[in-house]
Amino acid sequence: MEEAATHAATHGMSALIYPAINLAILVGFLVYKVKQPLRDHVRTRHLTLKDELESTRQKLFAAQEKYNEFSAKLKTIDAEAASLREQARQDAKAAQQRISTESKKIAASITTEARSSAQGLYTDLKSKLLGELVGRVLDRAEQMLKERLTGDDRVRIRQEFSQQVERAQ
Repeated sequence: MEEAATHAATHGMSALIYPAINLAILVGFLVYKVKQPLRDHVRTRHLTLKDELESTRQKLFAAQEKYNEFSAKLKTIDAEAASLREQARQDAKAAQQRISTESKKIAASITTEARSSAQGLYTDLKSKLLGELVGRVLDRAEQMLKERLTGDDRVRIRQEFSQQVERAQ
């Protein structure tokens, strides 16, 4: 049995040696055939990554320049906005003063016109009332004369009126 075990061990080793040699030959052949394309691929990938890195650096630099430019412009815009706000405040204040001055002038003008109009209305009303009063007094006097005059008084007044007209001629 020992012999069989030795034979089996020798046979088991020889069974592993041939496939191992075949594997080593295959790996050697593959390394020989794939070595150059793999190097080329690694070199190409390295160069590609290097170019992409350089391109990214340039884009980053350009982006930083644009950022700085826009930041400067933004500061300028902020200053302009503050200036415009201040100018608008000043304009509003000036407009308020102008409106106040104009409204005072208009108020004074309206007051003057109202006084003048009121004075005119007062004078007109006074004249009308005086005329109405005189008319009523004359009407009342005429009525009283008509009630109190007798026929003799009327004859006497006519004679006096005729004499005055004759003298006047």
